Amino acid sequence: MVSAIPGSALRPLPVLLSVAGSALLLAGLPARAQGLNNMRDQLIIHYCTLAVNADFTKAGKTVPPGLAKDTCTCVAQQVNARATIPQAETICKQQAMGKYNLSP
Repeated sequence: MVSAIPGSALRPLPVLLSVAGSALLLAGLPARAQGLNNMRDQLIIHYCTLAVNADFTKAGKTVPPGLAKDTCTCVAQQVNARATIPQAETICKQQAMGKYNLSP
């Protein structure tokens, strides 16, 4: 999701899960293993990465190296810690904005 505010395309936000329907379904699946090696985590990371890349492309910007991996791994970890998708998105977006010096 890219903000509809004029000029905001110049300041892309890493929107973590544009494919919210898929992500919500994935979040409801039980985790069978610790860490980020189970199928649910890999699917969350996959769809999150697609969304981050699409948002930056739409804004005409290049994704900073490591941003998608860091942010999407964060989302999977937050979901494993029982955060909802919106909670995980908020937490991880804030972390990424600080780490990669992105503006809202």
